Amino acid sequence: LMMDVGGSMNPHARGVSQLFSAAAQTKHFRDFHAFYFHNCVYDNVYKDAAFAEKIPVHELLGSYGANYKLIFVGDAMMHPMELFDPGGAIDFWFDNHTPGIARLRQLDDHFERGVWLNPERPRFWTHSTVRAIRHIFPMFPLTLDGLQSAVSALVKGRSRPPADAAPLVPPR
Repeated sequence: LMMDVGGSMNPHARGVSQLFSAAAQTKHFRDFHAFYFHNCVYDNVYKDAAFAEKIPVHELLGSYGANYKLIFVGDAMMHPMELFDPGGAIDFWFDNHTPGIARLRQLDDHFERGVWLNPERPRFWTHSTVRAIRHIFPMFPLTLDGLQSAVSALVKGRSRPPADAAPLVPPR
C-alpha cells in the first residue's frame, strides 16, 4: 500500500487512515506493507507518514517480487513539473534525478498487478497529472464500489486504464 500524505490529501486523512487500519488488520493479506509519499513517488518512499525512515525505490523493488499487489491511495493532483520533470519534487532540498512519471512506470513494470484509489470524485479527475497517472494505473474512486472494482482488477491481473485516460503531453 502506497499512500499520499499531506497537502491536498489532508481533507482525506481520516478516511485514508481508516483504510490503512482496516487493511493492516485484515486477514486477507498474506504479507502487508505500507509506505508513504507526498504527491508522487520520486527516488524514495517512506515507512512512516513523518518521512523519517526512507527506502530507496530500487531497494523496494529488490525486496518485493512482481507477485505483490500494488495499491496507491492519493488524489494524483500536483503541479505538472512534479510529475514530469527531473528535479521537480515539491521539496526544494530534494533533487530527484528521475521524474515521478518514470518512477510510477518503473513500479508498474515491476509489479504484475497495481491500482490507484482516488479519494476525489471522478468528475475531478481531469487534471493533467491525474490523466497521466490513469494512463499507467487503473484508477478507482475510494468508495465501497471503487474498492470492490479495484480488488477485482487486482485479482484478474494486469489491466490497462480506460482509453479516455490518454496521457497529456507535459506542458513546457
